[in-house]
Amino acid sequence: MGKLDQLPPTRPTSYIFRVHHELRTVNKKVYEPVMLSIGPYHYDKRQTDLQYMEQHKLRYLNGLIKRKEEEKGASRFDQLSEYLGVLEELEDQARGYYADPVALEKNDFLEMLLLDGCFIIELFRKAAWNNYRHEREMDPLFKADWVALILGRDLMLLENQIPFFVLEHLHSIIGDMPDPLLLIFTAMTYLPVYGGLPSALGLLEGKIALLSISNLATEPFLLPKSPLQCRRLKRENLSDFKHLLDLVRKFMLAEEILEMKDERALPPQQGQRALTESTSVSTKKYKYSATELRNLGVRFKGVARSKFYDITFENGLLEIPVIQIDDGTEGRFRNLIAYEEHYVRENKYIGDYMSFMDGLVNTPKDVELLRHKGIIESLMGDDEVIATMFNNMCKQRILSNFYYANILEKLTKHCSKKRNVWMAKLRRNHLSSPWAILSVLAALLLLILTITQTIYTALSFYSEK
Repeated sequence: MGKLDQLPPTRPTSYIFRVHHELRTVNKKVYEPVMLSIGPYHYDKRQTDLQYMEQHKLRYLNGLIKRKEEEKGASRFDQLSEYLGVLEELEDQARGYYADPVALEKNDFLEMLLLDGCFIIELFRKAAWNNYRHEREMDPLFKADWVALILGRDLMLLENQIPFFVLEHLHSIIGDMPDPLLLIFTAMTYLPVYGGLPSALGLLEGKIALLSISNLATEPFLLPKSPLQCRRLKRENLSDFKHLLDLVRKFMLAEEILEMKDERALPPQQGQRALTESTSVSTKKYKYSATELRNLGVRFKGVARSKFYDITFENGLLEIPVIQIDDGTEGRFRNLIAYEEHYVRENKYIGDYMSFMDGLVNTPKDVELLRHKGIIESLMGDDEVIATMFNNMCKQRILSNFYYANILEKLTKHCSKKRNVWMAKLRRNHLSSPWAILSVLAALLLLILTITQTIYTALSFYSEK
C-alpha cells in the first residue's frame, strides 16, 4: 500500500485554485494568461509562450536592487540574501495557499516568489507615483495602452496569483515605502477594479477608494482636492486579502465586506431586503426574460449606483444599476465567479448577480431592451455577443442561498396578476406613442359623445310621448 504513503497532505484552507473542469470547458481561454505568468500553475509556459515577460521581471528586480544600492548602500548580495531569507521562512505557508500541490523545488519556488512579487510591486509603483515618471517613460511596458490592459487582465486570473502576504513582506523589506496600505493603494491604481461601472462613475469610485485608503494611513498619501464622500473602511479588513483577485472582489463589494458596519445607518427596507434575499434555500434560473417581463407589465430603469449588484423591484419598476460591457467583462466576471465557487461559502454576490442577469437575457432582443432602458452600456456593438456572454457565464454554476430570491418572488407575484398583464398590453398596444394616446383619447371622446347622443335621443323620444 505504498500509494497511501504518497498521498499529499490535505489543505484545510486554500485560496488559489485551478478552475474546475466544468467551469473551464465553457471558455477556457478566459482563465489562462496571455502575456504574464504569476505563481506556479502556469510556470511551464515561462520558457515558451510567456517567455517575453520573464526578461522584464529580471529587469524590474535589477532596477529595484540598483535603486536601493544607490540610496542606502545595500549590496546586491545582501539584498538578495535578505529577500530570499524572508521568503524561505514563508515557504510552507505560501505553498499551503495553493489547492493543488506545487511541484517546484525549493529554490525554484523561492525564485518564483521573488521575481513575481518584486515585478508586481514595481509595476504598481511605476503606474502610481510621479517620482517614477522618468522610469515609466523609458519602460516598454508603459509605451502602449494595450499592454497595461493585458497585464491588468492577467493579474486578475484566479490561476495566476501569489499570496498577498508575500507581496506585503517584500513590500516591507524593500523599505522605501513600508506602509502596507501603500501596496493596496498602488494595486488599486493599476487594476481595473471598477471596470464594470460607467466610465465617469468608475473614475469617481476609484478616487473615493484611493482617498479612503489614504485617510487610514498614519501619514496620508493624498490630500483631497474636492469634498468627496469617503468610505468608512476598517483597517483590520484591509489586512486580510488573500491575493490580488480577492482584493479586487472585496473592493467591488466594499460596502458589504470592507466598511465599518452601522446597522442604524441602513434604511430599513435595504437591511430587510438583504436579509431575506440571502436566506433562500435554492433557486433555479428565472423563467421570464426581460422582454417577457415587459409584456407582463414590468418596467425597467437603469440607475447610476456604485453597488453594481444593488437591484430593486418596487411597484412594478425593476431598477438595475448600469453595467458597462467591454472586451474584458467576461474574463473579469468569470474569474471572480470561479473564485466564489471554489472558496466563498456564502453571499456569492458576483455569481448571483450574473445569474440574475442571465435570467433576464435569453436573446439579443433582451439585450436590446436593456440597452434602451439604460441598464447595459455596450462598448462591443453586438447584442448577440452580449446575449451569448450572459447565457454562458453561469453554466455549471449551482445556485443556493440566492441573493435575489426575494426580488424573484416579488416579480412572480407581480406577473401572476392579470390586471398588470392587461395594463401592460394596453400601454404596449394603445399607449406606446403620443399619436396612439391621442387616438385612444379621440376614440373615448367619440364613444362618450355617441353615448350622450343616444341618451339624449332616447330622453327626447320619451318626453314627446
